[in-house]
Order: sequence, then structure tokens, then C-alpha cells
Amino acid sequence: MENTGNFKRAYERERLARVEAESLLADKTRDLYENVIVLEKTLEELKVSQKQLIQAAKMASLGQLAAGVAHEINNPLGFSMSNVQMLKEYFSKIFSLDEYLTTQELLSGDALTQYQAKREEIAIDYLKDDTQELIDETFDGLDRVRNIVSSLKQVTHSGESNEEQCDINSCIEDSLKVVWNEIKYKMEVKKHLQPDLPPLQANSPNIQQILINMFVNASHACEEKGILTIITKSAIYKKLEGILIKVEDNGMGMSDEVKEKVFDPFFTTKPIGVGTGLGLSVTHNLVEKYGGYIAVKSKLGVGTRFEIFFPLNHP
Repeated sequence: MENTGNFKRAYERERLARVEAESLLADKTRDLYENVIVLEKTLEELKVSQKQLIQAAKMASLGQLAAGVAHEINNPLGFSMSNVQMLKEYFSKIFSLDEYLTTQELLSGDALTQYQAKREEIAIDYLKDDTQELIDETFDGLDRVRNIVSSLKQVTHSGESNEEQCDINSCIEDSLKVVWNEIKYKMEVKKHLQPDLPPLQANSPNIQQILINMFVNASHACEEKGILTIITKSAIYKKLEGILIKVEDNGMGMSDEVKEKVFDPFFTTKPIGVGTGLGLSVTHNLVEKYGGYIAVKSKLGVGTRFEIFFPLNHP
């Protein structure tokens, strides 16, 4: 009987020890799992930070190049526009002289006949119309170059802007009005805007330019029956309080290769002459100007989502 009692006590001690060991193992496993989750999250944040640092370094070097290009273009652009304006005025005077000679009856006889023949020979009526068209097209081209130079300056953060208390939701509404003619026939707009968002210290036109670039980009990504979803909400990123804006579309999406280059100046998937490839690079730099970040998630055939975070207090 005594041996049986000893056996039971030993068994009970062993059972209790096994239960305690299993409990300790469960605790250690739980701690290990939680540590793995934290490490995975930290690793993901490091990957995002690494991409942001690489992008920032790339944009800094490209920004220096863009600043030099903008400076070099600006001077010849200025005198070219001035020269074309002078040519327009000169041609206007020449054609006015022709009209004066043919309507005031200052010429008669052989002189008038010879002048009329010369007018027909050089097709002066055609030249008058064509010259005006050529000058207008030249102005359009030079104005396009000027807009590119202006975008290049924004890529390089050049120029100061006045900041004010900016209502993000109001900026979204105003920006939609600007692009409405372009998107109203091809996109349905869904808005989920958090009311009473805190104001952002920023320049409203800059914020609107960011949003306009986002909306136009979404429109170009959708061929028909597109859906543009806009979300705003308060958020915290890297312990900074701020505002998160999400702009989503259900368009064609982007490949991984395109996503890597989407913020690079002059990179575009549009045909030559359709886009300059500066819209998203300008957006990227304006967001960074206010201490924020912009990220893109996209899948081919599914759509694209841009996330923009603005801290309430930026340096």
C-alpha cells in the first residue's frame, strides 16, 4: 500500500510539473509570436522608410538637374515669346498696309493690276490667315513649355508660398469642381469625408494642385464607368497627428515596374505629347514640402490607391 501511495504522489508531482512546463511553453510561445508580429511590422516600416529614403535621394539629385534645366530654358523662352509677340505685331501692320492699299483706291490702272497680280502670286489672303494660325500655335507651344518650366520649379521646391489654415475637405470640393468637366462623363465620385477635420497649416493652391493631379490621374486610368473614391480621416503616422487622404480608382492599375518609377520626373506611360510626366513628381515634392508622405498601392486590372498623409504641424 505504501508503494502505491508513493507512486501516486510521484505521478501527481510529474503531472503538475508537466502542466507547469506546458503553461510556461505556452507563455513563451505567445511571447515569441507577439515578438514576431512586432518584428514583421518593424520590418515593413523599415522597408517603407528605405523606399522613401531612396526616393528622396533620387528626387534630390533629379531636383538639382531640373533646377538647372528650368533656369536654362527660362531665358530663351522669355525672349522667344517676346519675339513672337513682336512678329505678330509686325505682320499685323504689313497686312493692314495691304488692306489700306486695296480699299483706299490709291492705286489705279497698271499699278493696281500689277499689285493685284502680285497679291495673287504670293497668295497674300492665304498668308494672312495662315500666319495668324502659325503664330497662335507657336504661342500655344511656348505656353506649354512655360508650364513645364513652372512644374520643374515646383519639383525643385523653388519659390515661397503663403500658408494659412487650410480645410482639406473644402480643398477636395474645390478641386473636384476644377476637374469636373473632365471626369463627369466617365467617373462616379464617392466621397467619405470625415467632418470637422482639424485645419492644416498649408497653402491651399498647393493642396488643390496635389488633389487635381490625383483626380486627373485617376480619370486617365479609367476608360469608362470608373469609380473615384475619396476618403479623409484623422490619423497618426510615426507618432505625428495628421490627416490621411485616400484617392482610389478602379482603373487599369500599374505593374510593379511602373510603381517604382511613378514619382520620377518625366516618367509617363502616356503617348508622346499627351503627358509631361511631371504631375506625380510635383505632387510628391509638394507633399514632402509639408512634411508628409505619399504611397501608392496598385494591381493590374483592379485599380490604384494613393495615400497621402499630412502632419498637422510640419517643420
